[in-house]
Amino acid sequence: MQSDAWQLTLTGPPVLRDPSGAPQRCSGKSLAILAFLALDGPTARSELAGLLWPDTQESTARNNLVHQLRRMQAAYGADLVQAGDVLSLSAQLRVDLTDQGELLGGVDWPELPELHDWLLARRSRLDAERAARWREQAQRQEDAGDWTAALDTVAQLRALDPLSEDALRREMRLHYLLGHAARALEVFETGRAQLQATLNQAPLPETQALARDITRGTLSAAQASPAPGADLPSGMARPPLVGREAEWAQMQDAWNAGQGVVLLGEAGVGKTRLALDFLDAHGGGMRFQGCLGDAGLPYATHARTYRQVLSAFPDLPLPDWVRAELTRIMPSLGGAPEPITDEARKVRFWQAKAEALGLAIREAGLRHLVFDDVQFMDDASIEAGAFVFAQLGWGQPSAPYRTIHCARPAQLGAQQQAVMQAMVDSGLIRIIPLGPLPGEAVQALVGALDLPDATGTLASELGRYTGGNPLLLLETARSLHAAPSLPGPLPLPESAGRVTETRLARLSPAALHAARAAAVLRSDFDVDLVAQVLGAPLLATLDAWEELQAAQVMRGAAFEHDLVADAVLAATPGAVRRLLHRAAARTLTRHGAPPARIARHWQAGGAAREAAPQFEQAAQHARAAYRHAEADEYTREAEHAYAQAG
Repeated sequence: MQSDAWQLTLTGPPVLRDPSGAPQRCSGKSLAILAFLALDGPTARSELAGLLWPDTQESTARNNLVHQLRRMQAAYGADLVQAGDVLSLSAQLRVDLTDQGELLGGVDWPELPELHDWLLARRSRLDAERAARWREQAQRQEDAGDWTAALDTVAQLRALDPLSEDALRREMRLHYLLGHAARALEVFETGRAQLQATLNQAPLPETQALARDITRGTLSAAQASPAPGADLPSGMARPPLVGREAEWAQMQDAWNAGQGVVLLGEAGVGKTRLALDFLDAHGGGMRFQGCLGDAGLPYATHARTYRQVLSAFPDLPLPDWVRAELTRIMPSLGGAPEPITDEARKVRFWQAKAEALGLAIREAGLRHLVFDDVQFMDDASIEAGAFVFAQLGWGQPSAPYRTIHCARPAQLGAQQQAVMQAMVDSGLIRIIPLGPLPGEAVQALVGALDLPDATGTLASELGRYTGGNPLLLLETARSLHAAPSLPGPLPLPESAGRVTETRLARLSPAALHAARAAAVLRSDFDVDLVAQVLGAPLLATLDAWEELQAAQVMRGAAFEHDLVADAVLAATPGAVRRLLHRAAARTLTRHGAPPARIARHWQAGGAAREAAPQFEQAAQHARAAYRHAEADEYTREAEHAYAQAG
């Protein structure tokens, strides 16, 4: 451990260690302050004082906080908290948040109800993040045929949530795939007894159907091991990848040459499926994603990307200067560096990103990366990403990693197009356009789905109906499987809205509300955040979430596809949308979200008076990141909002 580095471990029983490694007493309000700042990032002094002294006048509570911070400084001989109107952790305090153990295990604050509720919500959120990560890992391992490793991952899921039927079905499937059908049925019987004893209910129909198939020995390989992006009702086979042979060959040529692969195509055309199948064929890797709402938020995409990298590789030996720079986008690392005021500081920040990603590539074996939905990424992340890959030898056959980027060309911004063209001119990337499936591929796909086709013309009808768009074709297939005929003629749709309406109509009110709240939040949400926006109990929202996953509206903490989110949002009445946007703004404010994101929700909720000061703060944040174009735009939006508010 570095001579000046303190360490705060938050999973399992919390431990604070000084630079020598010796544990230091840390409990009560001292622990609460450090833990809150570690998990929620920089926090207003008044907010933290209100949490710790809820029944005290604000001036007295703030004074109590000052004395508490002084006592901590005297006890530790170090300023672990940077004080001011906004409090944050010092750069000399490192936070350890592993996948093992309960968050702040054994800690409880019953005398501080709001802090107690915060801790419960944080534990729930961490568990949800772990579960989503482990589900994704288990699916990758299962798809790669590494069923023993997948079973170990699923064991972590079962331990985290013994009543999760998704995890129960995964464990049953994996035992079956390993040739242990009897063990799979034992797992089912144990799970059924547990559900009956705890919830007084039987397993879901799909869990019972899986047990019947295992008992009869009628479970096919495709049913036993579904692939990501290919979830269909239990009676339908896994759809094959068809009609992409030429694009696959181009990808392989670029891959061999060390060039970045860029798949360009409209929504639903199959970019992600092709990229992930190609990735799996080459040993797997990691998928990163731009989200709607990133645009205009400097480094919003990279904040998500680097959280994902450090979560996957928590033991990376990051140099102190790299860790300090990354706190600009990851406050949980501790401390807050100086604002970026010139080109040299900006380049140093970018160099820290290159060093961190380079360590993941060289030391941790991160070799293959997919960057999905590039059109949603913010310009600052795009610029920094081009710098990072240039530093890491992108475009050279000898480079130790390979990349695939997926984007919708019509939605790429001017900055993104300029960066992409410069890379094409330099030979760093190869653009591969992806169009609709040709007629023979549609015919093959329809045949593989085993849909009812009394007249023999279904393939041609679906081809015309969907325009050869794979996502729309599969959405239509789902509807046909649920109801063998679609009402009325089959006009060419412009989105997935018409063919997803039937699925949305079958949702319970609670599930529909959860889907609407998630569609309004759009990115960086989880079940806990959705529950807070709705003002609903977390457990009830978890039940609704399982329903959304079973209906293939959600996959983990994301929509099955952006077009599904579009369909949900389009079907939400305007008054309900505005109400949800205002609730989202209030919730995100409590969570310390970027002010630009909060402002947009206030604006969409028809609350210009609340949006205006948030746009002003967004401009200040952008200038602190040396992003003057975004700062000017936020200033204009603030002026417009003030004018709207009179």
